[in-house]
Amino acid sequence: MRSRRAVAGSLSLALVVACGSSSEPVVGAGSGSGTAAVAVVTDAGAPPPSGAQDAGCVCPPGPQPDDDAATAALHDKLTLLPRTFADLPDWAEDHLAEAVPSFLASCAKLTTMPGDKPIGVDAYSGRARDWRRACEAAARVPAGDDAKARAFFEREFTPYEARNTKGPDGKMTAYNVQPLRGSKTKHGPYQFPLYKRPRDLVQVNLSAFIKDGRGRSIWGKVDRDGDFVPYASREEIRKGALAGQHLELMYADDPVDALYAQIEGSAKAVLDDGTTEWVEFDGKNGRGYRGVGKILRESGELAKGQGTMQGIRAWFEAHPDRRDEIMDQDTSFVFFKFSSRPGAVGSQGVILTPRRSAAVDRAFVAHSTPLWIDSRAPVVGGTGTAPWRHLVIAQDTGGGIVGPVRADLYWGDDQASIDVAGRMGGPGRYWLLLPRGLPVPVAPPATDPPAQPSP
Repeated sequence: MRSRRAVAGSLSLALVVACGSSSEPVVGAGSGSGTAAVAVVTDAGAPPPSGAQDAGCVCPPGPQPDDDAATAALHDKLTLLPRTFADLPDWAEDHLAEAVPSFLASCAKLTTMPGDKPIGVDAYSGRARDWRRACEAAARVPAGDDAKARAFFEREFTPYEARNTKGPDGKMTAYNVQPLRGSKTKHGPYQFPLYKRPRDLVQVNLSAFIKDGRGRSIWGKVDRDGDFVPYASREEIRKGALAGQHLELMYADDPVDALYAQIEGSAKAVLDDGTTEWVEFDGKNGRGYRGVGKILRESGELAKGQGTMQGIRAWFEAHPDRRDEIMDQDTSFVFFKFSSRPGAVGSQGVILTPRRSAAVDRAFVAHSTPLWIDSRAPVVGGTGTAPWRHLVIAQDTGGGIVGPVRADLYWGDDQASIDVAGRMGGPGRYWLLLPRGLPVPVAPPATDPPAQPSP
C-alpha cells in the first residue's frame, strides 16, 4: 500500500467534493467483500497508513498493543480448518444460554441488512441471508436453558479452528468500561476535559479508494491546501488546539481516568449532580497510538511485567509532575459523545454483553460471528490465572485488535471487570462458528491433529 502522503493526495479531491460547504463528517462507501486464496481464507494485505487503526465504521479504539506487533499482524493470514464440537475444549461445560441474548443483539442488526449484503470484508462469512435461519432459531431458545442453547448452536453452526501463519495460538486480552467522576462544568477538581467530535473531523473507509483497504479507516481533516492530514495531536489539544470551539463534553476529576477512557473507548461517568452518563467513542485524530506502558518501559520507569493498568496508574500517582511528559508521547486522541442507551456500545452498534462480547479484527472476523475462546484469565481479587473457555460474539473492533487470531474480551463495568481487564493479556486460541451449509473456503486437510486445550 502507498504511504499516507500518497493516499492523501488521491483522497483530497474526493473529500473536498464530498464535503462541499457542509461541516458534517464524511464516511467512505461500504466495505464490500474481500478475495481469498484456496488454502488461506483471508489476508489483511499491507499495513494501512499511519493512523489507520480501525476496521469498519465508527469504532472504539480498545486496549492497543505495541506498534510493531500491530504492524506484523497486518501482514498475517487466516486459515480455517473444519472441526467438530467435540474438538472444542470444555464445550459441554459452558452456560451457553448466556450467549444467546448477545447473539440475538447481533441478529437485530443482521435483519436490517439486505439479504445479499456481505456481513464482513472477508471471503467466507457469507451474506446476511445466510444467517437468518440461525437468528430465527435463536429467538426460539428458552431463556436460561443451557441444554437447548447448546443444541441450537450445534444444529445451526459448524466450528472452524482459526490459525494464523504461525499456528492456532494468538493473543487474548480484556477491556472494561472506564469509571469516571465528572461534571458538565469546569470547577473544583473537575479540570480534565473529554471532548466531543470536532465538526471538521472526517473518517475515510479505505476500501472505497484502495483495493486492499480491507474495510480499514483513516481519520483526519482536509487542510487549507486540500490535503487530508491527521487532526491535532494530544499535546496540541492539551495546549489549546480546540479552545473556543465549545467541544468540552464533560470534565473528569482524574487525568488518568480520562486517559483510560480513551484507551478503553467508553466510560461510565457519575456526575457531581448525582446522575450517571454513559460515554461512547465518537472519533479520533488519526495519529499513531503509542501505549503509555510501552513508553514507561522503554524509558526504564517500569520493569517488565509492571505495565498493567494497575502498574501504570501507580506510576502516575507517584510522578504527577511527569504526567504530561509521558502522556503527550502518545499522539493519538479520542473524542466522545453521551450515549442514549445505558451500557457499552460496540462498533456493530449493539450494547455489549459482559463476558459474552468480544472485539476482533474485522479484516478477518465479521461482526455477529460466535467465537469459542480457549485462554486464561486472571483470578478476580487474587493472583494467578485460570482457564477461560466460553462462547462470545464478535460485536466490537479496536485499534490494536489486529490479526487473524486476536480477541479483546469485554468484561463489563463493575469493579471485577477493572481488576481482570487491567491484568489480562496472554496466549489463546479460538474457533469460529459459521452457519451450516455456508460455502467456506478452507485449507487442504491438515496432517496435524486438532489444537489441544491450553493448560
